[in-house]
Amino acid sequence: MSLYKLFSSNVEIQYKSTFLSKAMFFTLFTSMLNIILPFIIAQKSRGLWVKYHSFYEQPTVHFTYEYVLIAETEDPSKPILCTEIGLFGNDNEESSESCAEMQVQENDFTGDGKKDELYIKFHLNIPPDRTVSSILLILSLDFQLKTICPLQMQSLALITKEFVIPPSELIFHGDLNFYQTTHLPCEWFNQDTKYNRSLFEIEKWESYMSIDHYLSDYFHREVTTEVRTINSRTYNGQTDSMTVQVHLRIPEMQIRYTPSILQEFKWAWPQYLSFVVIFHWFFNKVKEFIFTNRLLMSWKVQSWKTFE
Repeated sequence: MSLYKLFSSNVEIQYKSTFLSKAMFFTLFTSMLNIILPFIIAQKSRGLWVKYHSFYEQPTVHFTYEYVLIAETEDPSKPILCTEIGLFGNDNEESSESCAEMQVQENDFTGDGKKDELYIKFHLNIPPDRTVSSILLILSLDFQLKTICPLQMQSLALITKEFVIPPSELIFHGDLNFYQTTHLPCEWFNQDTKYNRSLFEIEKWESYMSIDHYLSDYFHREVTTEVRTINSRTYNGQTDSMTVQVHLRIPEMQIRYTPSILQEFKWAWPQYLSFVVIFHWFFNKVKEFIFTNRLLMSWKVQSWKTFE
């Protein structure tokens, strides 16, 4: 009758020695190497600690109905200004009659509750003695991130366009992008509201030319939004009116942030353990060779025998 292997187990052989002995020192030394060497190798190979990380998220963006539309003419001292926040004092009052109409529409094409496109249309009345040479449009937006790194801030969408021939209509298509000079301090239990204040809560400027100083301060922020042009179409023709249509898409954006200590440890632990297992196997083989061949003095203990 043939026999089949059903189960097997190893016989444990112990090697014992006194505390103050070469064998004990050798065992402690290899145990320390088994802990330290994997850390050194993982550190030198780079990538042990995650210095930064990134994720993708489509932000929640809403138009705050604060805007500035500057249509410069051939006479730099006589621009057409459209705004409802009274930034430029007399400059705005003189050209308020030229701002005939504004339409705003926030579109959610996917039905997920987040706006996928911001559509804004301006209709301007152009005085007979003026021709438009360039357009500067500044839109104030409420920008929110809600998943990994909660963030809420007031940002700007800046659109500029210059014309060689007097236009009758401008159709602009662009993407809203998230721009950051530093990594976000990610705290999932605390929303970052450092820049969550109206960007137009300032004293009235004497002239619209001060807008350059205002934009300079904005672009020195650590996090901003910018508009990437996809397509811009101009219809030429000298008329008494001009239409500006803006289609601003809000896509999924890449956000860089500084991971927490717990996340760094979670990333480093598997790398460290993978080296620990290898060194543990190697040092066990070394100790087995040394004690089996009696290169260091020790007592061999077997379950079926007494001390040798």
